[in-house]
Amino acid sequence: MTTYWNFPSATGGMINSINNAGLETFRGNAIDALTREICQNSLDAVKENTQPVMVEFKSFTISSNRFPNRYEIIDVFNQCEQTWRGNNKKSEDFIQDALAILNRDEINFLRISDYNTKGLEGAKEGKLGSPWSSLIKEAGSSNKGESSGGSFGIGKSAPFLNSNLRTLFYSSFDVTGYESHIGVANIMSYQTRDNKITLGNGYFTNNPNSFAIHGQLILDKGYKRESTGTDIYVSAFEPKGNWEAEIKHSILKNFFITIFNNKLVVKINGFEINQYNIGELIHELEDNEENQFLKNYFTVLTSEKAFKILYPEKRYSQGIHFNEGEATLYLINGEDLNRRVLMTRKTGMRIFEQKNINGSISFTGILMITGTNMNNIFKQLENPAHNEWAPERFEKDPKLAKSIFSELRKFIRDTVKSQFQEQITDEMDAVGLSDFLPDTSFDLTGSTKKTESLNSSIKSIVTKEVKQESKRPANRKGKETKDFEDQLAGEFGITPSGNEGGNGDGSNDTDGGNVGSGASNPGGDNEVNKDESGELDKKKERKPSKDPIRITQRYLCMDKSNGKYNFLISPTKTLASGRLVFKVVGEQSDYDLPIKNASTNDHNVTVEKVNTNTVYLQSLVKDQRFALQVDIDYSDYCVLEVELYEN
Repeated sequence: MTTYWNFPSATGGMINSINNAGLETFRGNAIDALTREICQNSLDAVKENTQPVMVEFKSFTISSNRFPNRYEIIDVFNQCEQTWRGNNKKSEDFIQDALAILNRDEINFLRISDYNTKGLEGAKEGKLGSPWSSLIKEAGSSNKGESSGGSFGIGKSAPFLNSNLRTLFYSSFDVTGYESHIGVANIMSYQTRDNKITLGNGYFTNNPNSFAIHGQLILDKGYKRESTGTDIYVSAFEPKGNWEAEIKHSILKNFFITIFNNKLVVKINGFEINQYNIGELIHELEDNEENQFLKNYFTVLTSEKAFKILYPEKRYSQGIHFNEGEATLYLINGEDLNRRVLMTRKTGMRIFEQKNINGSISFTGILMITGTNMNNIFKQLENPAHNEWAPERFEKDPKLAKSIFSELRKFIRDTVKSQFQEQITDEMDAVGLSDFLPDTSFDLTGSTKKTESLNSSIKSIVTKEVKQESKRPANRKGKETKDFEDQLAGEFGITPSGNEGGNGDGSNDTDGGNVGSGASNPGGDNEVNKDESGELDKKKERKPSKDPIRITQRYLCMDKSNGKYNFLISPTKTLASGRLVFKVVGEQSDYDLPIKNASTNDHNVTVEKVNTNTVYLQSLVKDQRFALQVDIDYSDYCVLEVELYEN
C-alpha cells in the first residue's frame, strides 16, 4: 500500500498554531527534558527486570531525498505558509526555517534507541489505550502502571522540541514480534486546497486512520533492530550547544542512582555510561556548587557509613496504606555537606532536592520511594515536568495529600535530628558566647556561682538581626552568618534577612551629651519656654510607629523548662519610649510569644510593663546595648522573632 502524509481535517474544530502547551512545559532546556523523558519512558517499559535497560543516543545525517515523502511534506509547509501569512509571526518564522531545512542537500537526525524494553505494543491493531496509541495518537494520555515514573502523557512532547521540523519517526519491534513504523508531524493547522482546515498533527502512514506501517523504518544506514524495543528518529536535530556533553551531564545528574544500581546503561555516540564508570565520571565533574551537591549524593549512595532508615507503616483515610519500607532514607553527616535530601521515586530519577531540613547539622541524604502504594500516591502529586510534588494536584483529596507529604518531611527532619543531633551538640562552636560572660551590665542575678555554671545550662544559641526591609541586600555574608541563617531555615522553615552582628563590648557608657527633652521633661537641650505662646495644647497625639526599628541582638536559652531567655539588644535609634514585640517563628506560621515577665539591671533602661507578647521600655540609647531577661510561657526550644517599635 502507498505511503503518504495524512493531515486529518478539523471540520469545525479548534485551529492550532505553532504554540503547543506540551512543548512549553519543557521549553528552557530541551536537551535535558529530552534525556529525562526518554530514559524514564524506557525504564517504564522494561522487559526483564533482572537486566538493565539500555538507551542509545546517536546522531547521523541523511540525504534529503531519503526523508520520507519529502516533497509531500514540503507542499504541506507551503500550504501552512499561505494560511498563516500575516496572522502569526512565530508560525511564519517556523515555516520559513522548516522549508529552508527541507530544501537542503542533507538533513541531520538523532536516533534514540532503547533495548530490553517491550516495544510499542498495540501497533498492529492501533487499539485505544495501548502503549502505541498512548504515545502516537492520544493527547495527554498515559496508561502506565502504578509503579511507573510517568503519569501525564506529556513527556512524549519533549523530543518534538528538539526537532526543527517538529517531526519524529517511530520504529518498533514489540514483544509479540510485530515490527512497525510511523511518522508524526506536530506542527499547525492549515487550510488545504479544497478549503478544509486540518488539526495540525500529521502522520506518515498508509492508512486513512493513520495506523502504523508494517516493518521497520531504516534511516540510519547499517542499523537494523534485532531485539525488542523502540527507535525514535528526531528530524532536523540541530542543537545550539554541545549536545553530547549536555546529555551526559543530564544522565549523571538525574539517573546516577539508576545507573549505579545497574538498572540503566546509556550510550552517547558510542560513549557508554554504566555502573562501573559512573563514580569516576561524577568525580571528574567541574567543581561547582551543583556538581558538588551531586558528589555529596553519590557519597550517600556508596558510603559504608551511610545510615539506612525505613519509612514506617502508615494508614490514612480512603484506604491509603503504606507498608513499612515503601520508602528508604539514606543519610550521612560530615563537614561541608549540603544539608539537603534528594527525592526520588520508583525509577530512581531525580525529582527535586528537599531543603530547609536542619541548618545546624552538616548532612546529605537521599529518599527513595520504591513501594508500589507510596509511588502511586506521590506520582499523582508530581507536576508534568517531574521536578516537584504539589499536594493540590491530588484530585481526590488535596488536604489529605498535604498531610501525607507533611508527614514525610517531618520523618526526614526528625530522623536527621535523632541520628546526628547528639554528636553535633558536643561539637558545635558556641559562637558569640563571650558576649554573655563576665559582663557586669548583664549579670542579672549577681551570683558568681551561677555565672560559672552557665556552660552546663546553655541549651541553644541563636543570633538574628531585625531590620527594615532593604531593596539592596548585602552581597557578602560570612560563614558564621550563613550558618545561623541555615539553622533558621533548616530547623524552623524560615529564611531570615539582614546582617547579623552585635558583638560589642557590652558597655553602656552614655556620657558625651544630653538627650533632648520636651515639655514633660525640662532640662534638656531643647527645653520648652512656658512663657511663650504656642500650639502645644492643640498638637495631635503621636501614634505609635508601625515600622520596626533596626536592632542588633543575641539571645540564649538559659532554662528551657522554665522558659528563661537572656537577650543583648542594641537599637540603632535613641528612643524615649519603645516596645519590643516577640514572636515564635515556626515552619508554617508565626505565633505571638506569651511573656510572663521581663526585667533588666541596666541603669539606663526601664521596663515599664509587659502585655501579652510585648515588653514596653523607656530610655533606649542609640548603639548602646542593654541586657534583658525574659520569662516566657513556653517549655520547648524555639526561634524568637523580636522587633523594636517606637511608641
